Amino acid sequence: MSYSGVVTVMLEPATLTQVNDETRRELEALADAYERATPRLQAAILVAARKGEKPAAIARAIRYVYTYDYVARIIREDKAENPEFYGPRES
Repeated sequence: MSYSGVVTVMLEPATLTQVNDETRRELEALADAYERATPRLQAAILVAARKGEKPAAIARAIRYVYTYDYVARIIREDKAENPEFYGPRES
């Protein structure tokens, strides 16, 4: 049988409603933190780049949560939109 890439998950109705309040609050807090983490990490990457840090050093510092290529892309896009935040281009 070949893998189609589609996975079907069957959940019993009780599975969706049987989270106690303490667990639900903890999960909600962690989900909120996760949602806020991406824009905060991207902003921190841009702050570092605007201070002169190189994409490879930033990728290492964030333990490759984002790849070097993605970090470099974020920085390139920001440089194109906000060149005034970056020093003169090196020749």
